[in-house]
Amino acid sequence: MNRRNLMEKGKLFYGWWIVLGAILILACMGPASVAVANLFQPHVVEEFGIANSAFAIVNSIVLGMGIFVSPFVSQMFAKRGNFKRFYLIGILVYAISYGLYGFAPNIYVFYFLSLFVGFGYTATTIIPVSMLVNNWFVKSKGTALSLSFAGLGVGGIIFSQLLTYLIQAIGWRMSYLTYAVIMLVVCLPIVLFLFVEKPEDKGMQALGAGQADTDTAATSKQSGVALPMAEIVKKPFFIMLLVGTAFIGISNNGGLGQFPPAVQNLHGAEKMALMVSIYSGVGILGKLILGIVNDKFGVRLATIYASALCALAYLLMMLGSNYSFVLLMSVLFGLGNAIGTVLPPLMASAIFTSEDYPKAYGYMQSALMLGMTSGSLLAATIADLSGSYNYSWLTLAILSVLMGVLWVGAYQRSQKFMTK
Repeated sequence: MNRRNLMEKGKLFYGWWIVLGAILILACMGPASVAVANLFQPHVVEEFGIANSAFAIVNSIVLGMGIFVSPFVSQMFAKRGNFKRFYLIGILVYAISYGLYGFAPNIYVFYFLSLFVGFGYTATTIIPVSMLVNNWFVKSKGTALSLSFAGLGVGGIIFSQLLTYLIQAIGWRMSYLTYAVIMLVVCLPIVLFLFVEKPEDKGMQALGAGQADTDTAATSKQSGVALPMAEIVKKPFFIMLLVGTAFIGISNNGGLGQFPPAVQNLHGAEKMALMVSIYSGVGILGKLILGIVNDKFGVRLATIYASALCALAYLLMMLGSNYSFVLLMSVLFGLGNAIGTVLPPLMASAIFTSEDYPKAYGYMQSALMLGMTSGSLLAATIADLSGSYNYSWLTLAILSVLMGVLWVGAYQRSQKFMTK
């Protein structure tokens, strides 16, 4: 990234302050429902006397809510003047319902609260951050998005350590409440005082607006599919886009959910933990690299790059009885897995006009969450039925190839409907 992309009229471009706020919000809000959610599991399971699978339903409900509410959430954020108000509502719903987990008398109250946690998670993380970055950046959009999403990995590292300590020190109930307070203290001021929906609200332009540029993202604001959304959803390219997005969710969460138990069975808990640490840490760098690849070479090559890495990672895992291949897989998976966060908003902005972007991206996020909800279950079911995880890894490798083929095909087919 050069100095011109950072500065405007001698000052740091305000969009980079938006990115800083996004990093902090995603670091705080994102891990609560994904990266650190299972830290509470053994303690809740023990107190309630339930099976691990009963607690796992909590996470399924949270992620499953995204399937249904993503289009609604994206459209609410797109309404002019509604952005901050709806973001604040999302933070309050998320934090309050998450804190109330600590007062739940049984697992059924957890299930009920998870409906609100799932709504809050959807309304405060990927969708609003993607829309903000899309508003503020034409040039360097991939870099800005990847920096923002790096907050997820950083937050996972910080809160996994913090919550492990808190649960031991003050118990799981007070730890839920403490995390909820942190959400409010960190995130409310950022939305109130730092976030600005569009550069025009500050008398500015998006970075790179009006400048000639050769990369794909740079023209996305001026061009897009010149059809009403009611017609777009019937086109083959849109179906290909959604199916490919669902495959991305399956590929992402299939590995995240089943690599740990598979490697623990093969090599023990310590080597499993090392594997998780490697692909989590590399994942932060992977997001940054993928954003840069998109900015330099366009969304098609970025898709091919990430899909190939995921497919190769799963093929290497078929040799996982040798721990050296597990370590190599961890690096490749950490790099490729960034496709699930960084590329969906970039693909949406490359295909759709700024007016259609919120609704189209909402549909894509629903498809992604559908895939994520079913990915780990699919991999585990194949392993149970076949008696070997190798069939799971082969299936996920094939899906990783297909997600790239479908996305590149969708992008190419969409070009004939583009405005010029």
